[in-house]
Amino acid sequence: MSRRWIGMLIAVAALGLAVGMAIIDRAHVGVFHDDAMYVILARALATGHGFRYLNLPGAPIASHFPPGYPAVLSVVWRVAPDFPANVAAFKAVNVACLSASAVLVTQLVHDRLDSERWGLCAGIMTAVSVPLLVLVTMVLSEPLFLVLLLTVLLLAERLAAGGESMRRSAWIGVLAGVTVLVRSHGIMLVPAIALPLLARRRWRDAATFTLGTLGVVLPWQLWVGANAAPLPAPVAGNYGSYVSWWMRGFSDMGPAMIPETLRRTVPEILSMLSSLFSPSPSRGAHLVSIIALLTLLGFGALGLRRRAPVTLGFFCGYLALVLVWPFPPARFIWGVWPLLVFVLIAGARDITARDWGRGPFLRAIAAAALLWVAVGHASYELRAVRGQWWASISRSADRRIAPAIAWTVAHTAPSDVVAADDEGAIFLYTGRHAVPVESFTTAHYLRERSIPELAAEGLVPVLATYPVRVVLAESARTFAIAQYLAGVPVPLLALRDQFTGGAAFTVLTR
Repeated sequence: MSRRWIGMLIAVAALGLAVGMAIIDRAHVGVFHDDAMYVILARALATGHGFRYLNLPGAPIASHFPPGYPAVLSVVWRVAPDFPANVAAFKAVNVACLSASAVLVTQLVHDRLDSERWGLCAGIMTAVSVPLLVLVTMVLSEPLFLVLLLTVLLLAERLAAGGESMRRSAWIGVLAGVTVLVRSHGIMLVPAIALPLLARRRWRDAATFTLGTLGVVLPWQLWVGANAAPLPAPVAGNYGSYVSWWMRGFSDMGPAMIPETLRRTVPEILSMLSSLFSPSPSRGAHLVSIIALLTLLGFGALGLRRRAPVTLGFFCGYLALVLVWPFPPARFIWGVWPLLVFVLIAGARDITARDWGRGPFLRAIAAAALLWVAVGHASYELRAVRGQWWASISRSADRRIAPAIAWTVAHTAPSDVVAADDEGAIFLYTGRHAVPVESFTTAHYLRERSIPELAAEGLVPVLATYPVRVVLAESARTFAIAQYLAGVPVPLLALRDQFTGGAAFTVLTR
């Protein structure tokens, strides 16, 4: 590795650190629900309570979130135990992950495309891409997952391209297992790495890698199976395992759940990508952006079949999993944003190469697609920087969370159980036990439900299960549900107070 290249990597790392530190804010934890849960689990580990949901009465064993990211945060918690002051330290970890990811994708693209220029381009785009910055500003696991994922892909591509090595295969398997323990979707690394090795008849490497991964993941799964008691039905979706959540949805809806999910996820992904790569907000411009983007991705995928089969295999497998997962897909795509950038850059490299092996007409179409995508994304980034869009989600959630926290501190007793939209944040900032107001199911994403249906599926069984004293309605939907339950013939709730952006209801009966 030349000094010049090392200097470029250092510059990319410095850019990632500078951008990340510049966007750290003081927003409350609890923006995405998951971020509050990660902090709760980190606190539980750091304070000797084990891997438990401290916010729920009875503090049940946690099985919804893998333990990797909370374990890292728990180390930070031990060093900086004062909450919420330590939230800045948690976000600093994400900034470090952003910087490391920028370096790793720079090296990955350099290795696979044999180009310093395109590697540097990928690193810079990673360091400043707003979709990634949105995740970095919150206490979410994606930045750590991305560091581990890129490390595994970098090493696995070298393994696949090199000679047989059982020791390297085993260590890559262990690292892949650690990646799965940060985000479960990392399981797609197993086929992405094992299949190229099997295609090269490297049976021992494939087996050693797979066993290494299972050796890390299986103990966690066995521990959960042995220790996690069944959760009450109203909170099973929010707090139970991902697999059981998906399987319950499949059992309720049957095979139709998959096409139902695709009808939602495919248009949402295309709409999101078109907005990120379109120079104009018009419908026609978005359609051109989708065509241009798919063209460029197609050329990139063709080029990576041989240059980066592991990365391409993981990206395709991960995308397939996201498509059939009944949940808004944007965050999943943002979490592997550098891989999308990598495929686009691979297409750009082939289009601009002198040895282009296709006809001039096809080259002109491809070049036009590249220009459109480049201009569109640059336009998006400029608008995002002007509007500080990386903080837009946090700012919006903060306006909802802060008044609810203030009201809870002022008007409830420490022993009260509260039901709220942002139950994790309520617990962290007030110390009150807090439970959700809705039961999270696959239908939550796939089907519109009436207010009476939402009440019957969510808040009513929550009130029947837990000794809730107060319901905080922080959203219009929850307020409508609470009003409905206050107006039924035998009222369950009564309006107690209103605060900025929400209202508090007293529970009358259980």
